[in-house]
Amino acid sequence: RNRACMQSLTPYLDTAFCFDSPGSLAQAGVLDTRAAHVMGSATGHYRAQTVRQGLQYFDCHLHFPEPLRIDKVLPESLCIVQVFDGAWQHKVDGRLNQYDTGRLHVLGLSESLEAQDQLPVDSHARMAGVRIAGDALRELAQDDPQFHPLLALLADGMQFDQLPQSPSLSRLFQQLYRSPYSGSLRRLHYESLSLGIVLELASHLSSQAPTPELQQDRGRRDLALETRRLLDTSPTAPPSVAALAKQLKVSETTLRRAFSQQFGCSILQYIRQQRLELARLLVLERKWQISQIAYHIGYANPANFCHAYKAYFGHTPGTE
Repeated sequence: RNRACMQSLTPYLDTAFCFDSPGSLAQAGVLDTRAAHVMGSATGHYRAQTVRQGLQYFDCHLHFPEPLRIDKVLPESLCIVQVFDGAWQHKVDGRLNQYDTGRLHVLGLSESLEAQDQLPVDSHARMAGVRIAGDALRELAQDDPQFHPLLALLADGMQFDQLPQSPSLSRLFQQLYRSPYSGSLRRLHYESLSLGIVLELASHLSSQAPTPELQQDRGRRDLALETRRLLDTSPTAPPSVAALAKQLKVSETTLRRAFSQQFGCSILQYIRQQRLELARLLVLERKWQISQIAYHIGYANPANFCHAYKAYFGHTPGTE
């Protein structure tokens, strides 16, 4: 049993065990007892090996005959996990993360955070994973820009995602789990395929990243939606296009174009439509006179209001 701790990466130690009958996980050497508290027992196998500085491969097939609880602190790192069977769950910084059968998951931490594994009695998990320290990932990205997409997963606290199906990543994990080698050949096999998983994930994320054109489309859509929100906050006295453009830090031309592309009408047409829809609600309430409603929604002349009302609804407000 190799009990060397993965310094600055994880409280999980390099170790291996196989329990035919329930054995204490606290005594199995899975975790650094200075960095974790373990309650529970298990049957099955677990193995973990540091394959190069800051990079660890692990897999397990465990059944828990009693409830499992592990309290620990996870440092800045990226963990890629394939669940073959069963399930796993933990809380990180109070948020519950669920690892589901047959799916790939990625957990990115930009800082050290408290975590708690908590699994019910008679649960089980068969899975494999790769852990890489933040410093090790940055070193890889410095030497090879192909790893850059992974750095985004080490930003802003915790990021946990269930990845879309990736046959190539799943195949690499299966090859690792069923490694036919032993000794130094196994370590080399683990190292090459673990690095392959990290690189394949970077490639996978790059292919999922929006193109510049799609990013531009999303930007225009978000701009149009925010403009509409601001208009809807004050339908009777909406801000001018110039004021909106200044607030949203874009030109009036960009604002008008984005709004028209998203909603199929100009900002002025939208304001008129919203005013008339509000007017109809007021007309149907029968609490105000037609002229009062006209003045309320911004018309200086009730006759102009009646004309606009008929053009929009097909009849005058009086016929309501």
